[in-house]
Amino acid sequence: GNCPSRFMASQPAKAAANVSEETPPSPSSLKGRDLVLYNFLRGEKPDDCEGRMLDDILRWDDRTMEAVHDYVQWIFPTDEASMFNSQAPLLSPELAAICRHDAQIQKNFDRILERFLSFLGLQMEEKKITKAKHFDTRRVDCWSSFMGMNHNWLRISRVLHCLGMVGKKEEQKALMRCLELMPKEFPEVARSMPHWRARAAAG
Repeated sequence: GNCPSRFMASQPAKAAANVSEETPPSPSSLKGRDLVLYNFLRGEKPDDCEGRMLDDILRWDDRTMEAVHDYVQWIFPTDEASMFNSQAPLLSPELAAICRHDAQIQKNFDRILERFLSFLGLQMEEKKITKAKHFDTRRVDCWSSFMGMNHNWLRISRVLHCLGMVGKKEEQKALMRCLELMPKEFPEVARSMPHWRARAAAG
């Protein structure tokens, strides 16, 4: 891609002291990549790496979502730099506050989460996340271990972190409750639990 490179930070960005939950910044104050990410999350403009619209990504099939590795940072942005995509945008405190109050972005995060849960073989009904009927078709890609790890478990960490930052706390808790049950069936998932629990407390 030709998008701007981001500094590979290992620590979360520091929260801005002037971001108020009661009075979020105006979108008109956004500049640079904050503005690019804002427009992308609203579904109005493409990302600045591959020219993909949000709706384009949400229409991908599971095979594409499994194979492509530079989109998760766009649909689930956080304030931590990606180890795998240094060109991914970061979710600044200002933009996170706007996301929590923007009705269109909140609606789009519902769509994003629904699609990614389906990718994982999960579903959400009335703020409860459970296995979907097609779970077994996602077992190998999403829940089986490869050398003790699965890259989708790292993606889940990002999802949990992002949900907290954008105000989707109920969904964040619902996903964590579902994940707590997984080690019974997939013992190696237990290695990810401490990290998932830490991310489920974020936001």
